[in-house]
Amino acid sequence: MTNPDSLYVYYISGTGNARLTSQWIIEVADKKGMKTVVQQIDRLRKTDLPLPEERPLTGFVYPTHGFNAAPLMLKFIAGFPRGDGREIFLANTRAGMKLYKLFTPGLSGLALIVPALILRLKGYRCVGFRPVDLPSNWISVHPGLKTKVIESIIDHWEPKVKKFAEDILAGKRIYRGLYSLPVDLVLIPVAAAYYLAGRFFLAKTFIANSNCNNCGICIEECPTESITMIRGRPYWKMTCESCMRCMNRCPQQAIETAHGMATGMILLASAAYGWLIKTVIEFTGLAPSAWWWKGFSDLLSFGLMVAVAYIVYLIMHYGMHFRAVRIVVRFTSLTAIPGWRRYSYLIRGRKKKNNDS
Repeated sequence: MTNPDSLYVYYISGTGNARLTSQWIIEVADKKGMKTVVQQIDRLRKTDLPLPEERPLTGFVYPTHGFNAAPLMLKFIAGFPRGDGREIFLANTRAGMKLYKLFTPGLSGLALIVPALILRLKGYRCVGFRPVDLPSNWISVHPGLKTKVIESIIDHWEPKVKKFAEDILAGKRIYRGLYSLPVDLVLIPVAAAYYLAGRFFLAKTFIANSNCNNCGICIEECPTESITMIRGRPYWKMTCESCMRCMNRCPQQAIETAHGMATGMILLASAAYGWLIKTVIEFTGLAPSAWWWKGFSDLLSFGLMVAVAYIVYLIMHYGMHFRAVRIVVRFTSLTAIPGWRRYSYLIRGRKKKNNDS
């Protein structure tokens, strides 16, 4: 590899993990006196691209969503100019945890494989993969981790990320992301299901409770412009990628994952699927043993899940104007439990602490 004279890093970050990873990498390049450009790709705004006369190393840093690269990053990569042999690296943040003194990793699935293939087809050479297991931020499933645990995980990963940056900037090829390839390949069906239907379903599980004061921060902060105001309440569109930025940054902690509503969506979709499959077989005489049946039934299941989620969400969004509905949502949402911690404010608190020290 020819030593690069500049480093460009493009990232998408919901709650701060990918941003922090990008900052660490840039710090290493800055110390080498390199030209550095780091940009968050929110809303696919205009970005600064390497100049033709430069020898850039370009990095893409992003969270892992449903064992995939964040869809917004995939869209950004797909529209990136052709590479003509230029070199790139990929870093995906995953759901890291800590059990006593053991730091546990997340899983990548297709989060590194698909972007690498797209960029290879566009003429780039990948010189590095690096999964980064920063604290899990999926607070729809679990409370935000305690501050002490977050600090410990971050302190554990900072030198690892900087060592990765040192190595690739020195011309080494680092493919740490390939270590988990056998497990990642097993996760392909799950990753595909998420991309085909799961992300659309999850987009319809967010709802604003009665604490919402219509400040508009969630709308302004959404990286995909997926939140709008309808009938005086925030409304999440299908383009939401469940990055958790809105939930974590809401100053009123008004945004919830409506677990009760989500459960109802699943039950309704399952019932509709069973009835529809039975009806199709009875009226057409089709044999479920046909080779194409499983693919057909899976697509039908995905479609029904998305359709039911959309319809139920419309009803619930309207229903949130009524106190009885708000009470039901509150007492069936795990995120409404007192003490259910948010996440990104802890990252911001760390940044402020470091600046003050």
